[in-house]
Amino acid sequence: MVRSQNAAVCASQSAEHDSQSIGKTDSGGNEWDDLVPQGGERSAVGGARAWKREGKLDRDHRPTADGRQRPTARRMRPDDVGLLTSIEVAALGDGPKDPLELFADAGYITDVVNEVKSGKEATVYCCRAHPSTGRELVAAKIYAIGIGAHYRMSKLYADGRFRVYKPDSRQERAIKSGKHRGKEMVFADWVGQEYGNLCAFHAAGADVPAPIAHCGSGILMDYIGDAERPAPMLVGASLSAAEAQRLFDQAMRNIRIFLAKDRVHGDLSPYNMLFWKDRLVIIDLPQVVHARWNDEAFNVLKRDIENILQFFSRRGVEASASQLANALWTKYRRGELEVDGC
Repeated sequence: MVRSQNAAVCASQSAEHDSQSIGKTDSGGNEWDDLVPQGGERSAVGGARAWKREGKLDRDHRPTADGRQRPTARRMRPDDVGLLTSIEVAALGDGPKDPLELFADAGYITDVVNEVKSGKEATVYCCRAHPSTGRELVAAKIYAIGIGAHYRMSKLYADGRFRVYKPDSRQERAIKSGKHRGKEMVFADWVGQEYGNLCAFHAAGADVPAPIAHCGSGILMDYIGDAERPAPMLVGASLSAAEAQRLFDQAMRNIRIFLAKDRVHGDLSPYNMLFWKDRLVIIDLPQVVHARWNDEAFNVLKRDIENILQFFSRRGVEASASQLANALWTKYRRGELEVDGC
């Protein structure tokens, strides 16, 4: 019973299902109406996202005081990421509230091996995966609940988000007010967007950790590394000129994939690129900006390319960040951006 309740709290939607649903358009059918969990363990679409969706559908269809049916509110699109704030998690009843405990009770992990990395915003743990996941190790990224540390929605990152994710008028006012409730919504968005971006990019063939689950302030994903050590950051790697060129080409391929999905990383550098088994893996994706609606998207794209080129140029790579950015942006605006695997 505890396992079922906590599975209904965790975002137990698998990465495989997300890869099928991310990026689809809502054709007006009822494909999302039957995704409300009907009980039982590990439902096909359970957890925080389905719980949020179920509650929204119930509220949307309550009759008015005089018995008339309420107008149907905007339906959640397949690329929406349902979010649970810390208050909503606490309101779900008794039981463990720590994301690591919730992941364990939902059958994803069996033990925490060690702490991989700790920062102001989040801590990453190496966890032993449950055999049912088909993995030996997984990574759990747990964001700090201290909301103030996550209130990073400057205009650079916030521009265009309302047009894409469309909060209702009360949520929009709360966010713009900068008060406690608005900051909590921003925190939930910050965490949820990383999970949504992982799903979209992994489904498109980008070199990012495979997403596994999302629960409140925690995200579970593939662990990059082995039992002895985590994958090191690219910034410390010793590369030959040929290796540097190959990895730079791989990095540019990922930038093209992101842009083909209407997104720009926004903070790309050798510090959030891991180097493992001769390949790059890009991490840290909550601050991604939307290329269609963010007025600074091109400048952010150019900055990302400049950041990685600064690293690779010291290792023999010759290229122009301006030319690369202009070429990508021109193809994107013309609808001509093609990437293998997209």
